Amino acid sequence: MGLKEYKRKRDFAATPEPAEGRNTATDGKQRIFVVQLHHASRRHYDFRLELDGVLKSWAVPKGPSFDPSVKRLAVEVEDHPISYAEFAGDIPKGHYGAGHVDVFDSGTWTPLGSPRNGLRDGDLKFELHGNILRGSWVLVRTRMQGSKQQWLLIKHRDDFAGEGEADDFIDAKSDRPRAADAARKSASKLKRSAKKSESTNTAEPKVPSGVERESIKNEPFSPELCRSQSTAPTGDNWLHEVKWDGYRLLTSIVRGKPRLWSRNAIEWTDRLPGIVKAVRSLGLKSGQLDGEMVVLREGRDSFNALQSRLSEDGANGDDDIVYVLFDLLHRDGESWRNVALFDRKNTLAELVNAHPHELLRYSEHQVGNGAEVFSQATSGGLEGIVSKRIDSRYRGGRGGDWVKVKSRRSDEFVVVGYTEPKGSRAGIGSLLLGQLRDGVISYVGRVGTGFNDALLRSLRQLLATSTIKRTEINIDLLPPRDRKLAIWVRPKLVVEVFNQGYGGNGLLRQASFKTLREDKTVADLTEGDKDMKKSTAKQAAKPSGGAATGKASITRGRSKSPKRPSPATKQKPQTTVTLTHPNRIVFKELKKTKSDVADYYEKVAEQLLPGIVGRALSVVRCPGGVGKTCFFQKHAADALGDHIHNISIREKLGKANYLGIDDAIGLAELVQMNALEFHPWGGLSTAIERCDRIVFDLDPHASVAWKRVIAGSRELRKQLQSIGLESFVRTSGGKGLHVVVPLRPAAPWDAAKQFAKAVATALSELHPQEFVAVAGESNRKGKIFIDWLRNGRGATSVASYSLRARPSAGVAMPLDWKQLGRIKSGDHYTIENAVAAISRRQADPWQDIDNVGQSLPDLG
Repeated sequence: MGLKEYKRKRDFAATPEPAEGRNTATDGKQRIFVVQLHHASRRHYDFRLELDGVLKSWAVPKGPSFDPSVKRLAVEVEDHPISYAEFAGDIPKGHYGAGHVDVFDSGTWTPLGSPRNGLRDGDLKFELHGNILRGSWVLVRTRMQGSKQQWLLIKHRDDFAGEGEADDFIDAKSDRPRAADAARKSASKLKRSAKKSESTNTAEPKVPSGVERESIKNEPFSPELCRSQSTAPTGDNWLHEVKWDGYRLLTSIVRGKPRLWSRNAIEWTDRLPGIVKAVRSLGLKSGQLDGEMVVLREGRDSFNALQSRLSEDGANGDDDIVYVLFDLLHRDGESWRNVALFDRKNTLAELVNAHPHELLRYSEHQVGNGAEVFSQATSGGLEGIVSKRIDSRYRGGRGGDWVKVKSRRSDEFVVVGYTEPKGSRAGIGSLLLGQLRDGVISYVGRVGTGFNDALLRSLRQLLATSTIKRTEINIDLLPPRDRKLAIWVRPKLVVEVFNQGYGGNGLLRQASFKTLREDKTVADLTEGDKDMKKSTAKQAAKPSGGAATGKASITRGRSKSPKRPSPATKQKPQTTVTLTHPNRIVFKELKKTKSDVADYYEKVAEQLLPGIVGRALSVVRCPGGVGKTCFFQKHAADALGDHIHNISIREKLGKANYLGIDDAIGLAELVQMNALEFHPWGGLSTAIERCDRIVFDLDPHASVAWKRVIAGSRELRKQLQSIGLESFVRTSGGKGLHVVVPLRPAAPWDAAKQFAKAVATALSELHPQEFVAVAGESNRKGKIFIDWLRNGRGATSVASYSLRARPSAGVAMPLDWKQLGRIKSGDHYTIENAVAAISRRQADPWQDIDNVGQSLPDLG
């Protein structure tokens, strides 16, 4: 860029800024950097790096952050002379950059790789050696740029990083840098780092933020649990470990005495004397450790070998059972639960390395590249991976900070019965399996493979003592002809079974026995109940089989809706909905009736429900059909149906009850009440004050060609990718396209709305001939309106797979970005072709939308 632009903007007869001056570094070898605090019309930091005889410069509105999770906007400005690094003073009023300038920090910098390539490619990595700013950093270009180039300044995770230290070096009263405090903090980090490198034989770690004094009791604690998902999370805010195929083992240490517990608080101390001795070797006076006990065979864990060793009741000791440690919760009187996972693991690694023992292992990890790590794990024959948020605290239960991805799907079930063996088979024919769904154990299928003769006989002995004449579980999915063959048992025994999900009938596919889960009880399966409700068949061939994906039988007739049963009368669960006026025309041009609409929603329920279950709904009802009076309804009413429930939400004038459904029956009841469109909130009803999906509606003016709409959606996607956000696309069912950004963790509504507005505004300024971000017909002619207004609290957007109340009966259809070029219009898919298109596709293009771990970037 040179200094031409710098000189053009300044009158050096009036400003004290250097006209040119020295253009080489002090010693000719090391490049310098400087950060200046500039009190101009708006206070900001000027970040400058010496390169090619000038200072490459960026304006950073909020200043550098020590927190690696914080991305700070950095706007590239004109090059400055190197002599500017020493400038401090006042730029006169009326001149460019008027205001006071202080030198905040200075020193030298070292590029990591080629700096020129980094500037060209938009990925400049470097180390700073200043009084305040130290360690590894990166500048990443966002590509959302018009006349100014926008980058993100990010601190890498190293010894100089610090969680929550974004602005600790600013004095709020004086608005001046607290250089002494910041330098002291940085020096402290440097000192700890040097101490660690000098003392490689000590287990004494640095003490990160979050450590608290705490005493503990020698008793079990609630472990952090994993949610299951089909793909590994993306992004560098996740680390990935091997999923060990063993038993969870929790350790509490008080006064130097370890006690070992299963995840269900069953004590293992006496059964594992070798592990107890190994834990003692760590030298902890008090502690809490989390890990997995495994048996290694030829370098790999073997669950069968572990079970075999444990079944020997200690006859041969436990000298080949290894304790793999992956978390540290407490250490010598200090609680580490509120410390970021990355720091907990580093401290644990130092502890294990300082006290090596043949029965102790540290669970290594890799940061980022989740898909590659999973691929390596599966190709190596491992069970899968466990992915964990780097900055997460340790919380008992299944909070979503830990997820597991299995190479071969397996799930846990309760044994509810068995069948007699046939022919020469011993013991049992098959196990009948149940799973908790909506708080009730329901039959979900059987497993008859994966056993050996000894196991079959052992299972028969276990089950024979708990047989019952009748079962209280829900057996709706068990064919009547098979019920007489069932021998029912009390639901106590938990087994793990390989499977390929669920078929269209809601029953397990390709089940194969894996193992007994002696470490788990039926109560443990309740923890998966909530997850199951949410995972309602996002893959067309893998419905969960629960109420949310079960099909509602719709009967056609002239009769009125069935009366509400008396509370005192015990009723069987409702599985049918009577459709009144089935022959009423709804879509006149297509001659589609209310019965046709019901058929459509019955066929796509498995795909539609995941996007609306657990969310407040607004629906568009058209009692007289499209073209006549239609209206929005968002509040619940008793007359709508028994399976349509209330979601209480705070409004300005008090609380109001919004619509909500949990299953296909509720969906059918809304269709019976002439609902055509379904519009969910962008946040779950269980976290109503936060938004987990941002929707950009690309709404073209009638004069805009469809190819421009496609190009516009791709440009929006590119700009979102440039700031680290993945997005998904669907037809709107009307004129345009929707680009949807999932957020996990969810964001406050105001933050989501402001972000959506900022993106839409930036895109309209970058391409003013293509986009407009302001509503109004006069603004939209010849352009695409980026409607960002659907992201405020209470706003809704049409659900995927919903029909639209328009003459074409368009469908809001999820798409793969690669197929977008083959789409001809926003209502390319309709009530007439959508079901066939769904059945032809190999996979759901949005199947990973709930697995993307990404949050809103800090754009200043």
